[in-house]
Amino acid sequence: MKSSDVVTDEFCKDRHALLVTVPKENTLFVLGDFSSRVGTDHADWQGVLGSHGLGGYNDNALILLRTCAEHRILLTNTLRPPTWEKATWMHPRSWHRQLLDNVLVRRRGRQDVLMTKAINDADV
Repeated sequence: MKSSDVVTDEFCKDRHALLVTVPKENTLFVLGDFSSRVGTDHADWQGVLGSHGLGGYNDNALILLRTCAEHRILLTNTLRPPTWEKATWMHPRSWHRQLLDNVLVRRRGRQDVLMTKAINDADV
C-alpha cells in the first residue's frame, strides 16, 4: 500500500468516525477539500449527487459517494450553480475546471441550503 493510500484510508476512517458521532436529529454541515471529483452520474447516486456535477470522477469519489449514501448526506455544490460558480480548482495548462472541495449536508437539511458557490481566487 502506498503512503498516499494509507493517508486516504486514515482520513476516510476519521470522517466515518465523525459522522457516526453526530446525532441524527442534529443539523450537519461538512466542508472540506476531499480531493474527490464526483462527476455527473446523478442517476446512480440519487439523493447524494445533484444533477449539476462537474467533469469526470476519480478514486476518492467512490469512497466519498458511498460514505454520503450510507449517512444520507447530499453534496450541495452539485445542486444548482453554473460551472464557473462551482469549480474549486482549475488546471493551470488545460484550464479544465474541477470540483474538488465539497459542502455536505444531511438530506433532511437540504432546505437550509439556498446556494453553494465557489469563490474564485479567494485569499483565505
